[in-house]
Amino acid sequence: MTTKPKFTGKIRANPLIALERGGREVMLSLWKEYLSELLNLNPKSGRRRLLTERIEQAGDFDRLYQDWNDLTTPERADRWLLLVQAAKAVVQQTQGTCLRCGECCTQGAPVLMMADLSLFQDDLLHWTEVYTLRRGEKSISPKTGEEVVLAEERLKVKESSKGGHCLFFAPNPNRCLIYDQRPQECRKLPCYRAELEKAPDVSGFLNRQALFGEVAELWEFIATHEERCAINRLATALQDLLGEKAAATEVVFDILHFDHYLRQMLLQEWQVPAASLDLLLGRPVNQIIQQFDLQAEMTPEGVFQLERLR
Repeated sequence: MTTKPKFTGKIRANPLIALERGGREVMLSLWKEYLSELLNLNPKSGRRRLLTERIEQAGDFDRLYQDWNDLTTPERADRWLLLVQAAKAVVQQTQGTCLRCGECCTQGAPVLMMADLSLFQDDLLHWTEVYTLRRGEKSISPKTGEEVVLAEERLKVKESSKGGHCLFFAPNPNRCLIYDQRPQECRKLPCYRAELEKAPDVSGFLNRQALFGEVAELWEFIATHEERCAINRLATALQDLLGEKAAATEVVFDILHFDHYLRQMLLQEWQVPAASLDLLLGRPVNQIIQQFDLQAEMTPEGVFQLERLR
C-alpha cells in the first residue's frame, strides 16, 4: 500500500494546492493568515479575540480541524467555503458595532462632554468618580499617544489604581458597569474606528462651571483657586525660579500653600469628601509640579520645600 506523500510546498505561494494536499496544520496556518487579512486588527486586541471566537464557533472550526486529515478534496473545498462564508457573515453583522470587548476601557477612562451632564443629574456619576484636568496641564492624546498641553479644562472619569483601566470597567468577564448610560466619548470614539469622524469640538467638553456655576459660594472657591493656582501662572513662576529670579519663589510658594490650605478648609469646614477634591480643584499642585521635574514636600512646620527630581 502506497503512502500519500506529505505536502511540503510553499503555503503562501499556492494556498489552493496547500488546502488540497496539506494536513490540518497547513490548514490552520492558512486560516490564521486569512483571519489576519479579513479582520485587519491588532493580534492582541480584545475585538479580534472576540470576533475570532464568534467566527470559529459559527463555522464549527474545531470540528473541521479534527476532521481535516480524513476529508476528501471535494469535502475540504466545501467545508472551507462554509468556514469562509461564516467568517464574512460575522464580520458584516458586527461591522460598526461595539462588542464590549474592553479594548477601549483598558486604555483609560473617557473625557466627559456637555451631553454627559445628565449623568450627574441622574446620579449615575458622582463627584468622587471624576477628576479635572486643568487648562495648561500636560496630558496624553488618546489619538496619537503624544503628550499635549491642554488649551481648555477637561473632566475625566477616574482610572482604577490597579491597571489604569476605566473605573467602571469590570474584568473577568469584561463588562462596563454603566454600559447603557456610558459617556458620549465611549459611544463616539469606539476602538473599531481607526479615525475620528471629525475633530472633537472643544466647546463640547464638560467643565466645572457647567456643574457648579449655580452653586455660588462653591463656584467662588473654584474660580478663586483657578485664578491663584493657574497652571500657566505656576509654569511661568517655576521657569523664573529655575532661572534664579528671586521674585518667583514667593509666587511658587503662594500657589502651593493656597492650594493646600483651601483643600484643608473644604475637607474640615465644608465636610467635602476627599475623593471629590480632584474634581473641584483639580489635582493637587504638589503633584502637578512633578511634571516640571520638581518635588514639593511639606515640612512638619507646615511649609513646603522644593527639590529637583533629577
